[in-house]
Amino acid sequence: MTDDSGTTKILVVDDDPATRDIIRLSLCPLGYHVSEATTGTEVLEKVIIENPDIIVLDVMLPEKSGLEVCQYLKESSITAHLPIIMLTAKQDLADKLAGLDTGADDYVIKPFDPLELEARIKALLRKTRRDLHANPLTHLPGSISIEKEIQRVIDEAEPFAAIFIDLDNFKAYNDNYGYAAGNRIITFTAHTIMAAVKRYGSPQDFIGHIGGDDFVSLTTPEYVDRICQEIIRIFDQLIHLHYREDDLNKGYIVNEDRRGVIKKFPLMTITLVVITNEESTFDHHLQVSEKAAELKRHVKMLHGSNYRKDRRRGNTAPTVHKGGSNKKDET
Repeated sequence: MTDDSGTTKILVVDDDPATRDIIRLSLCPLGYHVSEATTGTEVLEKVIIENPDIIVLDVMLPEKSGLEVCQYLKESSITAHLPIIMLTAKQDLADKLAGLDTGADDYVIKPFDPLELEARIKALLRKTRRDLHANPLTHLPGSISIEKEIQRVIDEAEPFAAIFIDLDNFKAYNDNYGYAAGNRIITFTAHTIMAAVKRYGSPQDFIGHIGGDDFVSLTTPEYVDRICQEIIRIFDQLIHLHYREDDLNKGYIVNEDRRGVIKKFPLMTITLVVITNEESTFDHHLQVSEKAAELKRHVKMLHGSNYRKDRRRGNTAPTVHKGGSNKKDET
């Protein structure tokens, strides 16, 4: 991956020296570390030695074709995650499809604009790095990506509204209905959040899945109220579809609590808390998470689905604990 200086490493594989020169001369001044290979056999050796972040791979190579190399790399558990952009002089659709069938992540046709190749590389690296930390169930960015995104808006002093979202009485449902049904609830919740953000947010808004029934969305203060209201509207309107008729008629399910005591648990609702930097300042993403966790404890005691915005002035408590978790909010 990136070397000790943090430089992104790109392996360019092409038997045409002019093509390699164009790519090297366009990417090196931008801070990329570019290494080169000319044959399919050579690229397999360099991947192990150099551990690149991305490969730009020509289809037509001596010894082993680019398609063979791509397929080999994608079938290995060690290199399957490695993003590959295929280069080809052919514009035939069948050739493109053959490359994609072997696992290529993107395709560029020769002759190409170096600016386009650079843009494709940047986009693919962003996607790959996010996918490495994605939640396997919802495919949303996970905890590492969430922390980085919150820290980014703090560092850049952007106006932000962080929505911490989780479900009420999810554990009782999961225990009663089973793991598969619980996963469907998690997926339904993710889709609910995405639909609300798409309708009332902006294209730059961020959605992440911490794990379990915990989610985070980052938006801006002007959008946050409509997004929260829409999440609650969709969730409350559709959650009944995930219950058996007898439980719906009762309005609760019977299950053991965490201490083994049999209790009646109401149907699931959703809790959202909003932390903004409108009245408070933050230096670290964990401060945002701690403030949300504190506020969520109060909102969780309310009946039904709720969202609350933190309106207290001042910074969060100065203590920052490693491994803190992100949670809900209140008014």
